[in-house]
Amino acid sequence: MKKLKMNKIINTGTQDCFFHADAQGRVYIGKGLKDDITITIYDPSGDVRDFKVKEPIAYSDIQLFQQCADGYVFVYYESHEPKAKVFSEEGRVKSAFHLPSGVSCCLLDEKQNLWIGLSDEGIYDDENSNGQSVLCFTLDGQLKETHIDQQLSEIYAPVVDDCYSLAEKDGLIYMLYYSYTVIAAFDDTVVRRVWILSDKEPDSEAFYQLAISEEGFLVGTFNCYSEELESSLYLISADVSQEMEEITCCDSNGEALDIQQLKLTSNAVYAVASSGIYKQDIQ
Repeated sequence: MKKLKMNKIINTGTQDCFFHADAQGRVYIGKGLKDDITITIYDPSGDVRDFKVKEPIAYSDIQLFQQCADGYVFVYYESHEPKAKVFSEEGRVKSAFHLPSGVSCCLLDEKQNLWIGLSDEGIYDDENSNGQSVLCFTLDGQLKETHIDQQLSEIYAPVVDDCYSLAEKDGLIYMLYYSYTVIAAFDDTVVRRVWILSDKEPDSEAFYQLAISEEGFLVGTFNCYSEELESSLYLISADVSQEMEEITCCDSNGEALDIQQLKLTSNAVYAVASSGIYKQDIQ
């Protein structure tokens, strides 16, 4: 089994928290009770700042919190309804809009577009008459025309039944989805390539993270039956012809970490463990 040695970057308790990291190296940790959540932002420069979430939600309802060009993007569930808000740096609401039902993953790209991937609940919802699986919004809530699902159909790629994860690399958006196990790469309007994987997720595990590296595709999984069981990391070869290879995340001494959460970005792997947060850059 391959090992990935990682460096501890934050020495803090991480149990029961929202966790996110972005391509600029910022780390976001949300803690607290309903109506009283604080998201702490750790900047690579060493700067640490807090943002108070005043919505009546729990940390587990947060889908995304990330710094954007001049504020913060916040995607969350409130009373089972997915919503998005964009805040100024001072915390003023600049825009707020509803999202389609069944949001399963989201991505703020380098062009400051918000991509939303839908689960089967959202794809087959009566209000989603076109059966779209991935949508792109501007930060003022305008839906952009993308037609990704239509293009997948035109090239006879497998239909999207459930969007697991979205990632970005070198200007392209990558979507890991179910109907077999498929990765599609596209820009704002054109599907560039599709890979149909020979593997499916391991028994009792589900995909939820994706990153692209020189070696191939990195995917993170979580246990379907218990949140207390560890997340896992796998490598899929670039030509997707080989079996998935499990990767053990270790500290700098080579000791395996008890991974609570994984976060994959375009340039790093982050692991949340009981002893802190660890990071390893990827190419």
